[in-house]
Amino acid sequence: MTIDQGKLKELLTDHQTGHSEFQDDYLITWRHGGTVYGQYKQALRELYRRFRGLREMDFDRQKSEIETRKSQHEKREYFDAELAAIEHKRKIMQLEELERSYTNTKREFIRFYQQAVHLKKQIGILDPEKRRKLDREMWIHRTKVIVALDLLTIGRLSKNAYELLGALPRDMKKPVIEFIENKDIRSIREWYLIQGNESDFEQLPSGEVSDDLEIEYIENAYQLTTI
Repeated sequence: MTIDQGKLKELLTDHQTGHSEFQDDYLITWRHGGTVYGQYKQALRELYRRFRGLREMDFDRQKSEIETRKSQHEKREYFDAELAAIEHKRKIMQLEELERSYTNTKREFIRFYQQAVHLKKQIGILDPEKRRKLDREMWIHRTKVIVALDLLTIGRLSKNAYELLGALPRDMKKPVIEFIENKDIRSIREWYLIQGNESDFEQLPSGEVSDDLEIEYIENAYQLTTI
């Protein structure tokens, strides 16, 4: 079988590393966030991870580009020249992989930036008191989710659910206990299947963001580190 290099390149171009837009929105931020505040925290967590990753990959790309040029132009003896040619090809492939990873990390960085901006509009200014209130609401909600999953899957609370419930302050235990006592399995199932979907990520821009816009965002993010 002969591998068509042009077709192979076309196929690999379709390969998207990292997560899809749907995964970023619903299987990461929405699923792990629960409340709007929880989703905001999750979006910021993912945004920070991509920000750090982009900085490191940017340095790696610059270094790889220099090493690629260096490996091409150094004068060597006969065997060294052969080895240098192989190393030069390897550097080119490494640079291609870095470019692919950089592009996809940049894409996810933009998506989590869009999420965070969208969620921030709903949350408003976070002073210490508001952060404390929202954090408590988030953990009440997360505990309800764990309790609901236990009741729906094993018919009782698990050890982990009891430990989490036991760790909550008394005023936070009360809404969770009321949730358990006042709902039957059917209503718990209905609550679980519709809960938390308040952020409406469908409002966010879809598809790829232009290179200019991505670079503008990233350069602005870099500027934050120099203040």
